[in-house]
Amino acid sequence: MAAATVNLVVKVPEALRKRARAVAALRGETIAVVVRTALADYVARAESEPDDMRFANDVLARIAEGAPTYSHEEVWTEAVG
Repeated sequence: MAAATVNLVVKVPEALRKRARAVAALRGETIAVVVRTALADYVARAESEPDDMRFANDVLARIAEGAPTYSHEEVWTEAVG
């Protein structure tokens, strides 16, 4: 039995679409296969590093809540005195 599928509309720059189509054609694949493969690889990488993703999401949430941020120069000045 085949897995259920849904349509997903994604806007990409025209140049990227052309490059993806060219790669697909060279490999004898459809653009849909290229996009599904890329998305599956992206999700698999993210799932294999859940602590990194959790940490990044926590930091972004704190920033969104108003936590202070610092420039590279401010951090460097503080670090070297």
